[in-house]
Amino acid sequence: MKRLLLSSLVLCAVLTSCYSEIEFDDLMPQPVPVINAIASPDTVVIASISRTYTENEDVTDLYLKDADVELTVNGSYSEKMQMVEFDTVDGFTHSPRHVVAYVSNYRPQPGDRIELSAATIYGEARSSDVVPSPVEIKGVEMDVVHNAYSHYFYDVTYHVKFHDPAGVKNYYLVNMSSSDYSYQNGVYLDYIDPLFEMQNQDITDIGSENSLRNGWGWTFSDETIDGLDYSLSLRETGVLLSGSGGGYYGESSNRTVRLYSVSENYYKYLRSVLKDEQRDESAIGDIGILEPVVIYSNIEGGTGIFGSACMEEMTFSITKPE
Repeated sequence: MKRLLLSSLVLCAVLTSCYSEIEFDDLMPQPVPVINAIASPDTVVIASISRTYTENEDVTDLYLKDADVELTVNGSYSEKMQMVEFDTVDGFTHSPRHVVAYVSNYRPQPGDRIELSAATIYGEARSSDVVPSPVEIKGVEMDVVHNAYSHYFYDVTYHVKFHDPAGVKNYYLVNMSSSDYSYQNGVYLDYIDPLFEMQNQDITDIGSENSLRNGWGWTFSDETIDGLDYSLSLRETGVLLSGSGGGYYGESSNRTVRLYSVSENYYKYLRSVLKDEQRDESAIGDIGILEPVVIYSNIEGGTGIFGSACMEEMTFSITKPE
């Protein structure tokens, strides 16, 4: 009886502790600056400057409008970036957004070392990155086969051909879009190439059923293909090639594949985002059983990401097999 009573008391104490309230307000760190920017030859350098916040804070206005943001190119001071405000529409939710950004007059070139510094009331933050060179897409070949469930749908395996420059460490992001009228035009792909599986074991181990599948892209490096001509395999399932219309996702047979050459900093950031995404989508990740994923940052004196990228693209049509 005494042993049963002791066990009951211990169980009661454990259950009670689960509902204890702990005040962390005095233990929370002070806000620090957040820099988010991507340097690309496609446009001038634009940066978002905000701050960190706590979970119970009002986050309706995190953008900093009075920061002193400076741009340095290849070690030489370039300019003070100007704050601008504008309204836009979120490409995913189609909801309106008010944006505050700092804009330069400089359009980066491959090989440029770009440095950003932001002096704010929360401290000074800075970061730098080197803009990579673009890698040309040489062509796209396709294997098109009937979908097992419908005569009108097809499964398509794409082989994206490119040459990896030799002697330098190269990092990539690949994705595909469609001209269909849809909620978003990103094409959901299965990233079936052996490179993806080999380089993302830490992500596939998380346990999500669709670990290497999404609609916005996947990263890889030239770890085993340095200096080689390579054909990267991607698969799309359920492509409608009937031409029957209807205006829904998959109707069009036109696709645009994009190959981004990304900096090492941007690559590390994207991989951490992909890993966090797969953790949340796994059966046990979102309930706290798996370790949290730390999102990569290269910002000194704050957090966020300053990366760089160059993009090459090719548009093509999917044709039915004869």
